[in-house]
Amino acid sequence: TLLYTIKFEMDTSGQFKELIDTLEDLTETVKHVGIIACDFEEQSQDVLNTKINDMVKGLKRLNDMKDGFEQVQVPYEVLSYIDQGRNPQLYTKDCLEKAKQKNEEVKEKINTLQTFKDTLVSELKVSVPATMEQYGTSQNMR
Repeated sequence: TLLYTIKFEMDTSGQFKELIDTLEDLTETVKHVGIIACDFEEQSQDVLNTKINDMVKGLKRLNDMKDGFEQVQVPYEVLSYIDQGRNPQLYTKDCLEKAKQKNEEVKEKINTLQTFKDTLVSELKVSVPATMEQYGTSQNMR
């Protein structure tokens, strides 16, 4: 997501890069284990053992890194996007679009209320001019 992209660029310790590299390595190792296990032959036992050991080492590295990410918060919606097979970067785009739409709605409400206020004041000036003169005076004092 955009938040993670920004955080990644601001990461001076390289901890996000290390996490990404470790996850990519681990993913590749798990794929290899799956391929070897599916087409298992006795002579591939040593290779399988090596890959399983590599997988355990990768999981240990992830476990060792976890304390460095305690402050990282991932919105639940991002995880939902991932579960649905959607690109998590779309979450940021969708949030920005929703914020823009909400901003437009609020602007319309403000304009409507301002128009109502202007109409009300002009009608009250005609109906009760003395009271509106006092109102105008009190508004100028603020």
